[in-house]
Amino acid sequence: MSKNLAARLKQPGLIVAPGCHDALGARIIERAGFEAVYMTGNGLSASLIGAPDIGLLTMTEMVERGRAFADAVQIPVIADADTGYGNANNVQRTVRAYEAAGVGAIHLEDQVTPKRCGAMAGLALISPEEHADKIRAACEARRNPDLLIIGRSDARIPNGFADALARGRAYAAAGADVVLLEMLQSAEEIREAVETIDAPLMFNYVDGKAPPLTAKEFEALGVKLLAFPVSATLAYAQMMTGFVDHIKAHGTTADAPQGRMTLADYEALLGKSDYI
Repeated sequence: MSKNLAARLKQPGLIVAPGCHDALGARIIERAGFEAVYMTGNGLSASLIGAPDIGLLTMTEMVERGRAFADAVQIPVIADADTGYGNANNVQRTVRAYEAAGVGAIHLEDQVTPKRCGAMAGLALISPEEHADKIRAACEARRNPDLLIIGRSDARIPNGFADALARGRAYAAAGADVVLLEMLQSAEEIREAVETIDAPLMFNYVDGKAPPLTAKEFEALGVKLLAFPVSATLAYAQMMTGFVDHIKAHGTTADAPQGRMTLADYEALLGKSDYI
């Protein structure tokens, strides 16, 4: 598989990119046959510092995780770059850092700094004009034209669909290679966004917050890139909770209902034979 996500985006068909919060998860996603992996800022905040996604991680922390993902797999990495960590000048530095790390795409969102998870209440946004300027700055900063700049808007919940749609159009006009409208609420909204935004549409499937559609249904609506940003982290948290509860109750890992990969399979997944 190729790391050139830009070339793949021009081909027919939906690209599905499950999310994860570490390079091990990225390897598992690649092994399952997916064409790309999504690096979740929400999951990284949880896994690195045990805190919610409210803009606590720095650009350098995020970029280093992006580098680890890109080093671990051959498929493209789509990375959360939050708001670009400041103004247009910061955005340009962010783009160059992620590009040097080897990721295939980053998305920049139109929230104020510090941001918060798009599924949270109380989102505050910058103006669409300011974010369009940041998109232009991002496109100018990249040295490799194959690095995709994804213009993201979080306007749907606080401002409504009409504003989110207008922002998506503005970000496409500013040069975004892909547009992501967070928290679209129905198939009809997705279809209208696809039909009226002059750029491929990405959809983030957030459990409990997204229309209950399958990948085939998203593809039929015209979505080009489908990510599951936090699902794997939620699954990990659920699994770990049950696993440690089992140890606490029984004093052993034997017969834990969550099950475990064998040590041999785990070492094979990590490519132990390539090192020894």
